[in-house]
Amino acid sequence: MSIDYSKFAFPKPAKKEKNKNYIINKRSKKQNKLERERDKNLSKSGRCEYCKRYFKKLDPHEIYGGSNRTRSIRNRFVALLCRDCHSNEAIIQELKEITQLEYEKTHTREEFIQLIGKSYLR
Repeated sequence: MSIDYSKFAFPKPAKKEKNKNYIINKRSKKQNKLERERDKNLSKSGRCEYCKRYFKKLDPHEIYGGSNRTRSIRNRFVALLCRDCHSNEAIIQELKEITQLEYEKTHTREEFIQLIGKSYLR
């Protein structure tokens, strides 16, 4: 037996579906530990590694982010960048190429592709 709420003065509100796109994944304990180890050795004030200007606050940037973020931290593919350089996609792409060239001085390209997933050199 169901009740028709449309005739009442205050009808029962319809149920809203929750939007699951807004949920942000929390970092795992393992990821937090890696970031603490990374930050322990970094001085967060000084010169930006790209533009060489002095800043009181620099952001540590993992060169290869996303699923390769942990690999970037472990292999020290981290650069201290100012906010302007950190948000510039052209600079980030150039840093990826430079980092790959540095890595290939001691390793092969196949090892880099196996580690990161693709080559960033043109």
